[in-house]
Amino acid sequence: MPNPSSDHPVLRAAVHWRDRCLRGDGSVFTEKPLWTSENVGHLVKHFAENLDEGKGSFIEKLEAQLDSAPRTAKQLAAEMLWVMYLFPVRRSMRSGTKRQQIRQVWGWSGEPLPDATFELGKALDDGIGRTGTAFNTHRPWEFLFLIRVVEEWTRLSASRREAELADPWAFAKWLEEQDEKGTRQLRHILLYLLFPDHFEPMATASHKRDIVRAFAEQRGEDPEAFDYNDRIALDQHILDIRKRIQEDGAATDFGFYDEPHVRVWQPDENGNGPPGPREPEQWYREKFGTARVWALAPGRGGRHWTGFQENGIIAIGWDDLGDLREFETKSDIHGRLREVLGRPNPSNDSLACHQFAREMRVGDHVVAKQGGTLLLGHGVIESDYQFDERRPEYRHVRRVKWEKTGRWRLPKKHAIALKTLTDFSDYKQWLRFAFRLMEETGGGTYTAEQAQQDLFIDPGHFTSLLQSIRSGKNLILQGPPGTGKTFIARRIAWCLIGHKDDGPIEMVQFHQSYAYEDFVEGFRPTKEGGFDLKPGVFRRFCEQARANPAIPYVFIIDEINRGNLSRIFGELLMLIEADKRSEDYAVTLPYSDTRFHVPENVHILGMMNTADRSLALVDYALRRRFAFETLEPAYATEYGREAFEKHLADKEADPNLARRICERMGKLNEKIATDKELGRGFRIGHSYFVPGDGDVPSEDWYRHVVDTQIAPLLREYWFDAAEDVETDVARLTADARP
Repeated sequence: MPNPSSDHPVLRAAVHWRDRCLRGDGSVFTEKPLWTSENVGHLVKHFAENLDEGKGSFIEKLEAQLDSAPRTAKQLAAEMLWVMYLFPVRRSMRSGTKRQQIRQVWGWSGEPLPDATFELGKALDDGIGRTGTAFNTHRPWEFLFLIRVVEEWTRLSASRREAELADPWAFAKWLEEQDEKGTRQLRHILLYLLFPDHFEPMATASHKRDIVRAFAEQRGEDPEAFDYNDRIALDQHILDIRKRIQEDGAATDFGFYDEPHVRVWQPDENGNGPPGPREPEQWYREKFGTARVWALAPGRGGRHWTGFQENGIIAIGWDDLGDLREFETKSDIHGRLREVLGRPNPSNDSLACHQFAREMRVGDHVVAKQGGTLLLGHGVIESDYQFDERRPEYRHVRRVKWEKTGRWRLPKKHAIALKTLTDFSDYKQWLRFAFRLMEETGGGTYTAEQAQQDLFIDPGHFTSLLQSIRSGKNLILQGPPGTGKTFIARRIAWCLIGHKDDGPIEMVQFHQSYAYEDFVEGFRPTKEGGFDLKPGVFRRFCEQARANPAIPYVFIIDEINRGNLSRIFGELLMLIEADKRSEDYAVTLPYSDTRFHVPENVHILGMMNTADRSLALVDYALRRRFAFETLEPAYATEYGREAFEKHLADKEADPNLARRICERMGKLNEKIATDKELGRGFRIGHSYFVPGDGDVPSEDWYRHVVDTQIAPLLREYWFDAAEDVETDVARLTADARP
């Protein structure tokens, strides 16, 4: 079916609602003001802050909740249902059901519903888009969302309302801020009703994601380059897709559910067409059958994950509730949590407790995750719920057989919610991505032996580097240019973390203008022309590390000697010492007036280029707080030469070329080391001759490296001896083809 035109009854009704109720405080059915802050405030009080998650239908519970509300609030509730019911087509919700429920709710006010022929007739007859069963089963949450939206809308000034209604994307941004969970179908519905020229008649983000992915693949674009969690960008991208399809000759009112466009993103019953929503469905059935799949966080910062693995369990907190089997319904848990936590609506907490005790089943699968972007493993639930009073905390327990554990970092576009427990069974496309990530990539422990496969330094020396930073927390790698300091630093960090994970790693580069305000905290200019106090990169990093005490964090500083250390670190110079990593040594930061200390799990790894003539400026304060380890060019040691030649051979280089590089660069380095103006720190490392991706280590490649990287460096070293430099370059390339 083509996209509806602007004179469609639903869109005409939406304009009526917009002009009477959003631009003003009027009413859909009457001439009196209903969409007021006062009336919506009553709905907040009687419904939003009095949720009933017990038994009974939505309408039955709504009647009880609004029983003592003013009649005008009940009439507003009826008009809000009318807005919700405009969109669903007949197959999603019968028109008779829509009218009956709207009349019923209005009737609670004690007044007859006005004879609104169009609004209750054609506007509700056919609907305009599909919503599916979830819209009906989650109707209380959709209604709650609409109440919160209207509550915030009534707080806007008349000019602000007009500005939002004049700009579809500004309104979308405002609406996004009201949908905290990011799951409400009504968010998509409202955008379409108000701006049908900019948004599609779709009620689910999953269809929009499928469309963007499929059309990207069709046009040869990278579907993984898109952030599928950015719903506004998703809508904007679909609008771009629509314009391109129209430019290719499609009708201006084509629909994405029409042939042939639907076959691009949704295959037919025989599976014809590109992969669509049914492919994840089939994958899910083959892998899990009828079991459900849950995502669970093992405590803040994953602090219980080690215990979960060792004991073969999963567990959640809220121990003050006692045995969850004592609560008959989720509503009972919700009421008790309100007392225990002192919060008016701990809905996510009560849902997690109810699902953990009542809805999880033996045979269900569970994915352990930390934060929104780190997967820790997956397993199968092997027991019913137990309340184990012997445990000091996290006493709500189930046994689990962990099938695979590790650390897998999710791309930003696949990040998930930060809730303790989530039923992910409906997110089949995400599950397919997550399980393929865990099953088809390593994610396991990263060891010194693995690191050594990529390095040209003796294993004993690498072990020494690890021991230095583990014991003293702070290490500086120094060496001539091209000795792989940055490359080795990353592998040292992975070994400390235990996994090939860049999440707990931060890297900065010092320079002469780098200051305390960049590193620790300081006032930064705002767009409005003022100043805000902002934490610096190191303070933010320390806060992240403090929240994840079981994980080593590594802060890498390139060119550490180029910054003014006293100016950058300030009072933190003392706090980074290994024996000062506790609250006992916390200091008060001068800008924020807050107490701060460096967590014990923070390691600082600096790098210095010994050819840097500012090296002599490194003061005693730095040298006293860091261990120093020197890296040599690979050609300078027997182990390094053999490892380097083997690496080039693995890249299919001629063995003679590899030997020639080592011999000639070794001789050149001897000359540099004995030069009174230079010395050993100015030798040239092997990294210049490590082929990059796509490079073929041939004679031509070798000459190119010498001409473009080595020769310019030599000309800088011996700027007053140009003829000698050209002689040295000629010696390096004597046997290389021109």
